[in-house]
Amino acid sequence: MHKIPIHKEAIIVPTILIGVIWLVYLLQNFIILKECYGIIPLSFKGLRGIILAPLFHGNLKHIISNTVPLYVLTFFTFQFYDKLAYFVLINGWLISGIVVWMLPDFTIMNSSILSCHIGASGIIYVLAFFLFFSGIFRGEKTLMAVSLLVVFLYGSMVWGIFPRELLGIFNGEHISWESHLSGAVTGFILAYMLRNIGKKRKKPNWETEEYDHSDDDELWERYKNEYPEDFNSISSSEFFKNKEDKKDLTTENRKDT
Repeated sequence: MHKIPIHKEAIIVPTILIGVIWLVYLLQNFIILKECYGIIPLSFKGLRGIILAPLFHGNLKHIISNTVPLYVLTFFTFQFYDKLAYFVLINGWLISGIVVWMLPDFTIMNSSILSCHIGASGIIYVLAFFLFFSGIFRGEKTLMAVSLLVVFLYGSMVWGIFPRELLGIFNGEHISWESHLSGAVTGFILAYMLRNIGKKRKKPNWETEEYDHSDDDELWERYKNEYPEDFNSISSSEFFKNKEDKKDLTTENRKDT
């Protein structure tokens, strides 16, 4: 059985990231950091939140709910995407934050208090959507397995990109769906942009331009001689023609039904 070695960055980076987030949370609770360091939409003061917002959390439940998925998804990203992971994490962090800052403050419709978006959930959405779509775009079996694992673990996250009011949820909790949506879109775009960089599916030899097809007829004849019962003495052209006829017939039947 082939064992995949664990990359050092896959352990070090998420551990440091989680450690910093919990350190900031402790500082918040020791009355050292009490003002809003998050993203305030379209506010000059809120620009600092593009960098700082993912490090701050509102309460213990908030930080605990983000800790495990952030660690797991960061681990997957650095384990399977190596140096490309730094690009994804840094750019996903910045771009998703900028998008949230540029969006209008929708809470003004119900309150005169400006929004202050904090929490690492935007980064979690960046990594989750990047891992899922990157595996699909690349078509490489290991990365596709990671995509399926992300869906299995965090597939329900997709509902977080919608305003809770649209889902009929009115429990008084203030969830930054803007951060979730911007993170999801950013992760998708990064997955598409980077789809041709790094690991991807290797084409079989016969799909490459360099493959020499001159031996195909010889191999076909050898196969016919070794397994005559499979072909009943029909020619290769007739064999493929019969297959195409059956395929066309199947297609027609499907259309009729």
